[in-house]
Amino acid sequence: MPHPIVLLHGWACSAAYWKPLADQLSAGGRTVVAADLPGYGSDLRAGFDWTVENAATAMAEQFGGGPAHWVGHSLGGSIAATIAARFPRTTASLTLVGMVPVAPSAATVDKLTRLFGGDSSDPEADLAAGEELLGAWFRGGSEPQGDDRETFLAAFRRHPAVVRQSLPAGVTGAAPEVAQLVSAPTLVVTGTRDATRPAAAVADFLAMHPTWRHASVQDAGHMVHWEQPAACAEAILGHVESAEDG
Repeated sequence: MPHPIVLLHGWACSAAYWKPLADQLSAGGRTVVAADLPGYGSDLRAGFDWTVENAATAMAEQFGGGPAHWVGHSLGGSIAATIAARFPRTTASLTLVGMVPVAPSAATVDKLTRLFGGDSSDPEADLAAGEELLGAWFRGGSEPQGDDRETFLAAFRRHPAVVRQSLPAGVTGAAPEVAQLVSAPTLVVTGTRDATRPAAAVADFLAMHPTWRHASVQDAGHMVHWEQPAACAEAILGHVESAEDG
């Protein structure tokens, strides 16, 4: 029986933004689960410390009953990679969307720190900051409007404290050794307009991991799975089928 595909969303996002890709993957005959990261869909467990390692453990415990194809976007990619490294028996394959496990660009870190640094939260200011982030996430493309725009702003309205608590994890990413510990077949999907990680850093990282596949998607930014869901689904479906055949 084919393994399920588990989608892990990025920082300050929600599982709802996977819908265009999830629909394409489901049409390809796969079982797809769009998971909420800790605190984004329900209250945080008492005493939970929001780190990549802790989030990875929580996701592996919740969805890792059998091998799964882990697909993570941005911060979700750091978590998915950490699951693949720390819990290899839960992992049939790994797909990283909009990222490789290297630090975001200095400009990205500076913007996030400026907008969301510190512990205090002003809901109106956080929402305005979220609006500003949309411009970076869809850099050079068309930003979503109407109900689609609300999909991307929902976390800033509903979970502002968790957005701030998880920011350090989004900035620091996976532990340095994680990539070396990943043994599952791995695919990286990036948009050609994405500036969250320097293109040279992505290329250098992939050169150090020659067994990792790379799909570069034209006319897409950081939200490549939203802007070009068909191209992303084609790459992911080919990858998971190859992993199961292999």
